[in-house]
Amino acid sequence: MEDQGKGKGLMEPQNSGTELTALIVDDDKLVRMIHQGLLKRAGVKSEAVKNGKEAVDIHSNGQRFDIILMDKEMPIMNGIEVHSYIITYSEM
Repeated sequence: MEDQGKGKGLMEPQNSGTELTALIVDDDKLVRMIHQGLLKRAGVKSEAVKNGKEAVDIHSNGQRFDIILMDKEMPIMNGIEVHSYIITYSEM
C-alpha cells in the first residue's frame, strides 16, 4: 500500500480548502521576516506589525486571524496587554 502523504513535509501546504491567516507581532524585524517566511512555506497568509498597539488597531478595525504569534516584550504595548485587550473585546 502506498502512503499518499509521502513526500509531504510539515512545512508544505496541505490544500485543506481554507486558507489560514496569521498575525505576527514583534518589534524585531528579523524575527518578523523569519516567521513570515516559515508561514508562507506552510501556506499560511500572514501580516506582520512591529508593536502591540498596531496589533490592537488591526483588531479594532475588525480584522481577525486564525493564529497570532506575538512577542511578550515590546515597546508601546507588550504581548500580555495585547492579549488581555483582545480577549476582553472579542467577547463583546
